[in-house]
Amino acid sequence: MTAKTILLVDDEVKVLYSLSRTLSEDEFADIQIAQSGQEALERIKNTSDLALVVSDYHMPGMNGIELLEKVRESSPDITRILLTGGADLGMALDAVNRGNIFRFLVKPCASETFVAAITAGLRQHELITAERELLSKTLSGGIKAMIDILAVLSPEIFSQAGRLRNLARDLGTALHLEDRGWEIELAALLSQIGAVTMPRDLLRRWQKGELLAESEMKMIRTIPQTGKLLIKNIPRLENIAEAVGYQNCIYSGQTTADAPTSDEIPLMARILKVIVDYDRMVEKTKDSSVAFQTLLIHESEYDPTILATFHLQIMRNDGPASHRLSKARKGEKEVYIEGIKLGMVLTRDVVDQNGILIVSKDTVITDVLRYKLINYFRSQTIEAPVYIESIF
Repeated sequence: MTAKTILLVDDEVKVLYSLSRTLSEDEFADIQIAQSGQEALERIKNTSDLALVVSDYHMPGMNGIELLEKVRESSPDITRILLTGGADLGMALDAVNRGNIFRFLVKPCASETFVAAITAGLRQHELITAERELLSKTLSGGIKAMIDILAVLSPEIFSQAGRLRNLARDLGTALHLEDRGWEIELAALLSQIGAVTMPRDLLRRWQKGELLAESEMKMIRTIPQTGKLLIKNIPRLENIAEAVGYQNCIYSGQTTADAPTSDEIPLMARILKVIVDYDRMVEKTKDSSVAFQTLLIHESEYDPTILATFHLQIMRNDGPASHRLSKARKGEKEVYIEGIKLGMVLTRDVVDQNGILIVSKDTVITDVLRYKLINYFRSQTIEAPVYIESIF
């Protein structure tokens, strides 16, 4: 078991020394002590590898339940054990409900029982942190794979995703949703992931605003639900999958018989409805004012609070946040095939000999995109050089 710090809290010095000695004899090396709840909180704040807190119940100022409740709020991964000489059922239930106590030990506590509880508590902390690390890596790996696929299969949609992410970030901040910022940005980034299943020619014509047959529009309308299916099985992305799936829902009326309306539509889906429609109109009209006026013509389709906030906080700037990156940048340099490196940022679109977009400008070069460009160069489908930011 990896060595982790244990914090013992008791207002009686003799008890602290006794408990410390018991743990030291069993080779628990990293032990700290505190004689009050306040001192314990300070130690917790300054100890990055703290895994377990053992606190006495009867302490002046802040009792053990109050302390462990605060520990739970500030550091939920830390295992919490309550030790007391005045046990009763009511207090035990209070401890479990308020502090989510891992173990409840009664003094005097046999050394073997105490050591066993500490061992189990450290193991619990190890399991929680290992599970979180695994989940985090699974989540980030899954997202990276999806975005890489999007960049390779549909550079137009990938470019749109970047614009939508910028809009979503600014709008989320304006709506005071900073605590959900990562979800809102990720929902925007993956909002069009379902488009990878569309025929590329159909997707191109739809993005240009060309008139499509009803059968073709029926295919286009499946993009949100296809995106939801692609995302929903990734851990912790359930809310994002719902937002992507419901992004076309009309605020004032149902799009389908079972579609939610008004505030029943997930908040992130209501945000996506505004920014996706706006971005699509900007791409079609090349005029941000005309694009927003088009949204106002159909204002009943949008959450009025979100639409008003979008107008006040985003549109009042010179040019929309989503398109600032598409303006010409000062300072760029030519790079040939052997010079393409990870992290480079393209300053111009890369197109093939027929003018079809291969990788859009402002794209950061990843492993997958680097291999794609190299393969296109080798097949002589595109010509060198590409243009990148001059900081490289």
